[in-house]
Amino acid sequence: MAVPPGSKMEKIFQEFICIKKPFYSFDTETWRPPTDVYETDDALVVKMVISGASEKDISIVLEGNTLAISGRRLDRSDDKKLCFYLMEIRYGYFERSITLPKYVDETKIEARYKNGFLTITVPKSQEPRRAEKAVKVTL
Repeated sequence: MAVPPGSKMEKIFQEFICIKKPFYSFDTETWRPPTDVYETDDALVVKMVISGASEKDISIVLEGNTLAISGRRLDRSDDKKLCFYLMEIRYGYFERSITLPKYVDETKIEARYKNGFLTITVPKSQEPRRAEKAVKVTL
């Protein structure tokens, strides 16, 4: 049975499936972007999906053997959102902490952000680091 357009039944149905004020706001909670960590012959590579984030809003810090990646992805849409029918894209503050399993050369870490992927290449080292200081990585 089809529901006639503009009928009271259609209005009830639209109100039922429309999320006018999301009961769960992605904006207020820290989220964890999907991340791959893998090893090559000479490096550890961290690859993270954060499309829509701006390079200036991303921070990468190596402290000890922990690589901390954080930032913010904003919804830059100018649209006035009347209601949501589906809400899956996360916005707001994100962070990931990754414990690196090998000795690394913190002086040669490289990071690039391209096509929505943040890729951090951390060269391996045969020796432990001499200094335990935080190292900020720039994009």
